[in-house]
Amino acid sequence: MSDSDFDHNHNGEQDPWNNGTENPPADEQPAGPEQQAGQQPQETPDSSGQAEAPGSADGTPGEEQPGTAYGQPPYQNPQNPYPPYGQYNNPYGQYHQPYGNNSNPYGGYNQNQYNQQPYWSYQPYGGQYQQNPNGDPQQPKPPKRKNTGLRVFLWILGGLCAAFVLGFCIYGVQTAVTQQGGWPQNTVSQPENGNDDSASSGSESSQAQIQGGLKGDGTNPASSGITIQSKPTTGELNAKDVYKNVVESVVGVETTVAGTTDSQGGVIQGTGIVATKDGYILTNAHVVNYSRANKVKVVLHNKKEYEATVVGYDKTSDIAVLRINANDLSPAVFGNAAQLEIGDSVIAIGNPGGMEYSSSLTGGYVSALNRTIESHSDNGMTYIQTDAAINPGNSGGPLVNMYGQVVGINSNKIVATGYEGMGFAIPVSKAKTIIDDLIAHGYVSGRSRLGITATTITEIQSQLSGYPTGVMIREISAESDLTKSNVAAGDIITKADGQAVASLDDLYAVLNKHKAGDTITLTIYRIGSGQGNGSTRNVKTKLLEDKGETQAR
Repeated sequence: MSDSDFDHNHNGEQDPWNNGTENPPADEQPAGPEQQAGQQPQETPDSSGQAEAPGSADGTPGEEQPGTAYGQPPYQNPQNPYPPYGQYNNPYGQYHQPYGNNSNPYGGYNQNQYNQQPYWSYQPYGGQYQQNPNGDPQQPKPPKRKNTGLRVFLWILGGLCAAFVLGFCIYGVQTAVTQQGGWPQNTVSQPENGNDDSASSGSESSQAQIQGGLKGDGTNPASSGITIQSKPTTGELNAKDVYKNVVESVVGVETTVAGTTDSQGGVIQGTGIVATKDGYILTNAHVVNYSRANKVKVVLHNKKEYEATVVGYDKTSDIAVLRINANDLSPAVFGNAAQLEIGDSVIAIGNPGGMEYSSSLTGGYVSALNRTIESHSDNGMTYIQTDAAINPGNSGGPLVNMYGQVVGINSNKIVATGYEGMGFAIPVSKAKTIIDDLIAHGYVSGRSRLGITATTITEIQSQLSGYPTGVMIREISAESDLTKSNVAAGDIITKADGQAVASLDDLYAVLNKHKAGDTITLTIYRIGSGQGNGSTRNVKTKLLEDKGETQAR
């Protein structure tokens, strides 16, 4: 086989050195002059002889090939046993399969002709695929081992960090449990953004001049309170007329809560109802954040602003009474909720989302009457259910019948969680006694108390400290009957009258069922020297009358 036979793969490719003259087959080429004369071929600069090949196309080894003419492959060194274009005279090289290719129809072979190791070796099972000129497989280098001392140092450092974080958490919980405020002076709830009422970091009402506040606590023992009127015999009004008759009696209420080291401050915005001409305003207890100490402002419908005094509040029924230094106000007309029927049309007026949407009207029906709401009916109070929208900011506003009478005080705090179209209002006719007591005395007469300040131990605090959930006593007043029962500050009330007490609200619920002078049984847990080593016992104590001592100031 000669170099001129370029297309060994029979793929139609042409010899790049072909000058257009077709060479005859190797077995038909004429002998050269040197062969005819019996002389050895001479090397010349412009001609090249064919070196002895290891084998010819017909399998005869050592057969000499005649010289090639111009246009054939260039000069070849006679000492090189291989043609210039590879072992098989292919100018582009033949694919070299070191391990053989039995399916090659063009003369591929199954083993290395010269018994040489292949230049590439594949190391299985994690080895590297690399060029190995010596043919010897190379073992992968073992990974470098980390410094043992460094690893020990890192472990010690991590352990110290974990111990520091754990100790800090335990210390914080212990501090919260043992030093957090009392009942109720130091247990004031915080503004709940986007939950109960519109809360913000600053006032959003107009910046008009604020009228000065009252002197004193705002109570009026001589007041006759509010008046409840029966449903008129005249026909019902339409929603437009009802709104015009009532809107002058609807006000905005803004409560500024100062931030503390463990609580966030802000501004709570709600709604109120003008109750009397001389400046008494009704709203929800949660709108004033269950405290007399916060700064409260009232914005009338005509945009005049007044400083307000929190006269008193009742947390259970969620009612608060404010007073401003104003006269000749437009009080609302209050109707009897007992005359309502399911299906009656009602409207709600208030400030949903804050003062930006003040005096908004929504409408609906009376969905149900005398609803009992958990933790808000412990004093016997029941509520009006309506599908009129009561949004955050509507709290404290009026629920009005179609005669223009205020029959309820809306509360966004008293809700059926997880349901839409279920709003609740406090029936004004049932709350008259509470409202009148707050106006006259600043508290609801007949309510009972223990004579202690206390704080709630939450579930998280219980898990971290090992104390049971309940109400931890922070201070016992000298007039409390508990001073006779060997109860001390730091003890935890876990039950009252046999009912589990997990929070202050649970304790309030039990006390609201009793009056001053009643005796109840308390289950007291005393903290031991070690975690989980406390003791439990029952004590009996006589209740005191609550004259506003439980209201935060």
